[in-house]
Amino acid sequence: MRLDIPEPTYKPHRTIHTGEELTAFSQLRRGDFGHLHLGDVLVASGVISQEQLKQALAEQSRLPGERLGAILGEKGWARPIDIVSALAELLTIPQVDLEAFDIDPAVISRVPARFAREHGVMPLLEDDDHLYLAASDPTNAELVELLRFMVGKTVELAIATEEAIHTAISEHYDQNEEREALAELPAEQSMSDATRRKTRLSPNVDEKDRPIIQLVQNLLADAMTRRASDIHLRPREDRLDLLYRIDGTLTTIRSLNKRLMPRLVSHIKVLGNMNIAEHRLPQDGRYRVTQHGKSIDLRLSVIPSIRGESVVIRLLDTNFALKDLRSLGYSANDETRLRHLLARNQGMLLVTGPTGSGKSTTLYTALTELIRTHRNIITVEDPVEYHLDGLTQIQTKAEIGYTFARALRHILRHDPDIIMVGEMRDQETAKMAVESALTGHLVLSTLHTNSASTTLTRMLEIGIEPYLVNAALLGVLAQRLVRRNCSFCKEPETVTAEVRSLLGVSNDEVFYKGRGCEHCHHTGVSGRVAVYELLTVSASLRELIKPGVSAQALEKQAISDGMTPLTQHALTLARQGVIPLLEVYAVRLD
Repeated sequence: MRLDIPEPTYKPHRTIHTGEELTAFSQLRRGDFGHLHLGDVLVASGVISQEQLKQALAEQSRLPGERLGAILGEKGWARPIDIVSALAELLTIPQVDLEAFDIDPAVISRVPARFAREHGVMPLLEDDDHLYLAASDPTNAELVELLRFMVGKTVELAIATEEAIHTAISEHYDQNEEREALAELPAEQSMSDATRRKTRLSPNVDEKDRPIIQLVQNLLADAMTRRASDIHLRPREDRLDLLYRIDGTLTTIRSLNKRLMPRLVSHIKVLGNMNIAEHRLPQDGRYRVTQHGKSIDLRLSVIPSIRGESVVIRLLDTNFALKDLRSLGYSANDETRLRHLLARNQGMLLVTGPTGSGKSTTLYTALTELIRTHRNIITVEDPVEYHLDGLTQIQTKAEIGYTFARALRHILRHDPDIIMVGEMRDQETAKMAVESALTGHLVLSTLHTNSASTTLTRMLEIGIEPYLVNAALLGVLAQRLVRRNCSFCKEPETVTAEVRSLLGVSNDEVFYKGRGCEHCHHTGVSGRVAVYELLTVSASLRELIKPGVSAQALEKQAISDGMTPLTQHALTLARQGVIPLLEVYAVRLD
């Protein structure tokens, strides 16, 4: 049955593009839709079905505090723009297209950048009595009161998607801060020695340095909001490019004036406790920031190049958010096999893959489940990427001789049940880890190998005796991260005959790739998903583990034992439309 929704004189679902439309709307009498709910409007407009609404409401009842719109978005049933349009109609408030809206530059300074980022609001324009802003949550009465107190005017809120608001904040506030930093730029092109001696981000920093400090803070805040894993400041001939790595893809955000580069780099060096006078050698540093209650560890790297110093900042969220193994996307059969391996009280499980393949995420997800078994868990890492309660985490310090191997010796005297070694980097660490697995401990670790079968040959190559590998190793999980298609804009993918032939797919099979839309920041990508192969060491496989054994022979036996090769797993996801076929081509194991 279709829901009859009263239609006001001004149609609120029509997106507003100009200030004249926005001010005209504010003068209209607001409708009363108190008897309706968001789900009703979405069903009435055909965005979702009644059954989908029923399922979403049932899930919301199990998750107190979770918003209906967020649940519908996670399930892929409603786009953010659909939720915003429905709320605009439900609340009879204007919906603003921030890409097209001509934002008054003079109004930007009315709301501080930090406040705008933290509360998700973007100032649009003002008149004598009103300040107009776009917000992702216009129902927040406390926000309205804060803004009214801050600006001393009546506050009028419009609605826009969270992504559009953050994009607008990044574009307008960063440009404003860049102009301020350039205006304050002294003839001397480096940060003052006085600033270097002051406490980092101290309120007593010289006023001429404050715009640079604010610009760096906002770059970090913007990167965290966009879920970037890395920030790149790359010097060019006539500019400084700012790039973020989001979902594994390096994306150019904008260009900065190159005159700012020396002072930006100097401040980043100050944050990382580096030598600001050294411009000839690479330097590394660390720092920690807090954003929206989250602690983010920063790994700072500065490398000299022919056009100036290049900076890369890795962002690590120290608060681990994943709940269980199921959230990693394993098949039901592989999840069961993995749980059987983790239930063992001794032996070794290895997670392998290149840098950035999600090895640490997988291990920490396993640890979050093992914590519930009330066993003594000790980890030794460099660095400690995620902080978990319920276990002991150790940070190695190679500069003082506290290495993985040395830490392992002491861990064994600390009555552990489970040991997690961040990485087996050398023969000594590998041998100690294997011996620990043979003496009544479950050992989890990582290794840089391409496939599950080559992990076994790699262990033999670094000097672990075959009988030790045979007795200690329980299984190997080899994985990669691939880009997931945006479910709102995916379309048939164009694939060359050569790629199809190499992957063994026919010419009439249809695959999909994201085109790019507002929901995915016009990237066509919506997060990443793991593709993997899980090798369990069976009795038949153990018989093959001996000097000179080939990885091909081991892989053949593992497949016979039930392992699905990584390439085949990725191909299955492509056939389901989850990932593009070109992602399979990129991560395939020959």
